[in-house]
Amino acid sequence: MQEFAFVDETLDLNLTLSYKLSIQVSLNGLSFCILDPVRNKFIALSHKNFEKDLLLNDLQNIVENYIDNNELLNKEYKNTRIIWQSFKSTLIPEKYFDDKNLKKHFELNHKMDDLDEIHFKKLKYSESYSVYAIPNQLAGILSREFKSASFYNQQIPFINTVLFKHHSESKKVFVNINIDFIDVAISQKGKLQFYNAFNYITDHDILYFIMNVYEQQGLSTEYTELIVSGIKDKKSTFYTKLIDFIAHIKFEKLPDEFTYSYTFSKIPEHTFTNLFNLQLCE
Repeated sequence: MQEFAFVDETLDLNLTLSYKLSIQVSLNGLSFCILDPVRNKFIALSHKNFEKDLLLNDLQNIVENYIDNNELLNKEYKNTRIIWQSFKSTLIPEKYFDDKNLKKHFELNHKMDDLDEIHFKKLKYSESYSVYAIPNQLAGILSREFKSASFYNQQIPFINTVLFKHHSESKKVFVNINIDFIDVAISQKGKLQFYNAFNYITDHDILYFIMNVYEQQGLSTEYTELIVSGIKDKKSTFYTKLIDFIAHIKFEKLPDEFTYSYTFSKIPEHTFTNLFNLQLCE
């Protein structure tokens, strides 16, 4: 993805205490957007790439340096919400969730590293909790830079969006494509029927996992709609291959609850739906 920084001319650096900041961080880059809640309008969107195969220690230094040298990230905001974009999350049904057993919940699917710290959030539209890990040194840097910041995993805005926006009588499949893993969900009548995440290396891997979900869940590739968000678009080889297998494909739309600066128009709107939807999460 190309780097960019789009700023609406109405953004006022003297008013940032009334604005809301959303940030998404991964080993591959950092993105952020700024919401003016008075007008319910997003007025800034920026993305910075990091070097490939970045080590966690290097990431922490790069993130801290980038924040310190970015004029917009140096300001104070009404609230700050941060996504640590990571495969390492687990979805726990509410009836089985116990905040005293977070490590056990997390280790149902993932190994906890010594430098991980565990966070959790109740999903807004699902009777379940997301349990996820964030490297503690990175969380410490972000907490110092952004006082009272709230931390999330991308699983949370992804599932919240699936359940809040889509209330079809028939099942729909959703995939959010990150740099090296995908989130996949199925919903019907506003209820979550399926969720999982898969690591991938090539576009062929993504296709395999999507087709496997369709097959294992008994879904028709001719009639069951697939809604895509994330880093792939209609110009990608992934999409040109996908349309050979799935009859009905749509790309996720930006949340209707907000308006957006005209400066964002060069970026396909499905690319940052998790980031924009973060302000709809509790």
